[in-house]
Amino acid sequence: MKPNTTYAVVDIETTGTSVKDGDRIIQIGCAFVKNNKIINTFATDVNPLTTVPPVIENLTGISNARVRKAPPFDDLAGTVYSLLQGTVFVAHNVNFDLPFINAELQRVGYPELPIQAVDTVSLSQILLPTAPSFRLRDLSSLLNIKHQHPHAADSDAIATAHLFIFLQQRLAHLPLITLQAMVRLTPELPRETSELFALALQQGKQHPTRLPKDLMICNGLALRKKSLPQHAEGRSQTRYPLTKKQKLQLFGDDLTYRPQQARMMNQIYRHYTKKADQSTPLMIEAPTGTGKTLGYLLPLAYLAQNEHQVIISTATTVLQNQLLTQGVQLLNVLLPTPVTAVVIKGNQHYIDLERFNRGLALHEHSKQTQLLKLRVLVWLTTTTTGDLDELHLSTYQAPYFSEIAHHGVAALKADDPFFKEDFLRFRDQLTAQATFIITNHAYLMRHVAQLGSRQQQPLLVLDEAQHLADGVLRESRQRFDFNFYMAACHSLTSRIDQEHGLNLRSLFAEQPQADYRLQLLDNSLNDTDLHLQQLQAALARTFVPKQKGGSQPLEYAITTEAVTQFFAENNTLVRQLQTAIENCFLQFQQLNEQYQHDQTEILPAEQHVLDDFYNRLQTLRQAYDLLQTWLIPATREQRVFWVSLNQWHDRGSLTIAGSLIDTKGYFKAQLYPYFSAPLFTGATLFATGKSQYVYDQLDLDPTTTEHHQLSTPFDLQKQARLMIATDARGPEQPSGKQRVSYLTHAISEIVNAAPKQTLILFNSLSMIEAVFYSLHQTNVSADREILAQGVNGSREKLLRRFMQGNNAILLGAASFWEGIDLPQEQLELLIVTQLPFESPDQTTTKARYQQLRQAQLNPFYNEALPKAALKLRQGIGRLIRTEQDTGAAIILDDRLATKRYGKTILKALPKALPPFEGSVSEITTELSNFFQN
Repeated sequence: MKPNTTYAVVDIETTGTSVKDGDRIIQIGCAFVKNNKIINTFATDVNPLTTVPPVIENLTGISNARVRKAPPFDDLAGTVYSLLQGTVFVAHNVNFDLPFINAELQRVGYPELPIQAVDTVSLSQILLPTAPSFRLRDLSSLLNIKHQHPHAADSDAIATAHLFIFLQQRLAHLPLITLQAMVRLTPELPRETSELFALALQQGKQHPTRLPKDLMICNGLALRKKSLPQHAEGRSQTRYPLTKKQKLQLFGDDLTYRPQQARMMNQIYRHYTKKADQSTPLMIEAPTGTGKTLGYLLPLAYLAQNEHQVIISTATTVLQNQLLTQGVQLLNVLLPTPVTAVVIKGNQHYIDLERFNRGLALHEHSKQTQLLKLRVLVWLTTTTTGDLDELHLSTYQAPYFSEIAHHGVAALKADDPFFKEDFLRFRDQLTAQATFIITNHAYLMRHVAQLGSRQQQPLLVLDEAQHLADGVLRESRQRFDFNFYMAACHSLTSRIDQEHGLNLRSLFAEQPQADYRLQLLDNSLNDTDLHLQQLQAALARTFVPKQKGGSQPLEYAITTEAVTQFFAENNTLVRQLQTAIENCFLQFQQLNEQYQHDQTEILPAEQHVLDDFYNRLQTLRQAYDLLQTWLIPATREQRVFWVSLNQWHDRGSLTIAGSLIDTKGYFKAQLYPYFSAPLFTGATLFATGKSQYVYDQLDLDPTTTEHHQLSTPFDLQKQARLMIATDARGPEQPSGKQRVSYLTHAISEIVNAAPKQTLILFNSLSMIEAVFYSLHQTNVSADREILAQGVNGSREKLLRRFMQGNNAILLGAASFWEGIDLPQEQLELLIVTQLPFESPDQTTTKARYQQLRQAQLNPFYNEALPKAALKLRQGIGRLIRTEQDTGAAIILDDRLATKRYGKTILKALPKALPPFEGSVSEITTELSNFFQN
């Protein structure tokens, strides 16, 4: 590739994805780019001489009638071949478009195109590392590229050309030191994509430019400069806008006045300025559409003027980022004096620059890791937080993240090369002076004392407060998996003398007594493995009855008394295991410290071996810490324990697990004393108007807690319908097959009567899978895209596809009941397949129900029913998100109409949504009328 290269940016539409299976091209689009300008275009329909499938017609808008008028590829091949000769072929997923065109050319007697090719998907992933999606439509939207007809080849080709021009310019503006690092990685990218980096480096050297003012070079990495916000001296006290007139004046054109939001603001401000109320917790249920986030941010910003810090805790890291990028940004548009905010997450969310830099020097075989290294190099020129979540990759997708994740400020040394530029140190500096500290429930509960001791009892907001108790219970669930820890021992042992690559013995070869110390380390690892086997065998003998055959995992609940007795009887064995693990750390630490002391310079490959061994040792540290926790009598008394056995291994795969049963007394002791009286808020806090459930969950006294339930700002009578199918016999159907058959029939009838974007909520993934495949045997799948959790991909991927879909159907469970925002045409039909009662067979649930019975309480009415009512409220809350929304919710479970407790659940739902009851056929008629009107 040369500076004056002509790039042919191509897109094709086809009848399917496989030439070998007879699929053919139906449209070709091409935009020619030279010197970052589109100089020519070419587009044509192609007669495939076969039928265009309905799904392709719907996707592309290219009909059979239309392609019949177009020339076949045989007639176009010469033109296509001559146009593309001498160019560099560019496509969004080049490994599809170019092979397809080449196969078609060869089919009609032409040779393959002897040209280079570049992939804009890979380029986008590298040069736009924080983009949430790399579909062409999403990138066009992100970069404001006009893309009027997605999935039409001519429109796609022009959009891809504009994207390619942008990426070329982005590449040209990267610092030379970043380009050099990218070229040194010699990445294996599709076709000749990586040659663009060498070209950009060559041109950068020929025409050098100054490093931009917002960048700096630190130990061979180009980083974005960071600076602490400057605080105005003696920040002026401004008066809170209490009246509607004052709020309208403050909001101007930036924010619409909402009566319920204004009420929430005033409730909070008055509560925390009246001395009588300052020690009283405040609970506000603010339904969707209230503007809850700004509803508490604005009054708290005024309250924080008195040198108060505000800790805001929400349910997930995603919501944390939304609070900062949407809530606080809008707040600062309104306020006369801006506030500062910082997001705090666990150490593993942040990059360790030294670990990343060392890893760059290692030759990488994994293509995925090569790609991630390139992405991180570019990302470091833009990020000021070092938060790996900005890259929108889960640790499951990117195991490489564990290699470069931070181990905490305590692990840093003052002489570390990146000490001054460390992201966690900078975050802590920001935190010390921020108005708002935004965290999540899990981090909050692990760092209560640290967050609460920043000032004299900071203000605390618990947003999505309904998740706090469940989050604590989930975090408290700890598993001691014997096979996992034994595998860790074997992995560590193999690294002492591994045959391939550098091992510990060759690394420490010149150290005095190295062989002796390595033998001690090897012995300690073998002792750890032996004691793990012995402890596992003791557990099996004590708690697992002998089984005959079978392959299903089995669970055995253990009483606290039995666990206490087991640890007492096996105390010597447990102590031996702990001592063996301690010795592993001690011996490796001695070897490592001696090595670090003796070496003047440690090569990256050598440091990688040491880091890798240390990281694997941390797995054994988890085992040690977990045993230490369970050996404390006080923690045992609050927990339920169970042993799990995988029968495939004939007692060889055993885990013991423990979990808190409830949060009674937990928050009173562990959370509330560190802060001012907290503010609890969420869209769905109360199962019913007088429900005790939320107070029990949050460890609160209803008589000493001020609470408000704001009404919905939407006109639900006009905007929505709620319908209950009286011919749906819930999960009481005699067999799973009959239930699948009923749901398939009901869903088919409903979605055919109302062809709208549809979300269908389930209680189990197995039922989703069965209904998904059953629906594919009906006419629904002919012209509707059906997406299913556990079948088509991750939650994030499914949501993206659904949001961009046209008339799509999404089957989801668990997290799809809440926390997703699908306004207007993105969701108009919601189907609930059955009432969301949790399974009573789970060990923790059984233990909780037993605990309630011992307290003379009914588990169904005190736990199962309010939980189900809350979850149903949350599910139906997905439907109406804005004043422009319309939609219908159908519940395929007649227990709402036939059971006494059904009336209790209905009371939890909005009064403005009285249910229509009828058979599925009656519901379809009512649905048609509703959407027509």
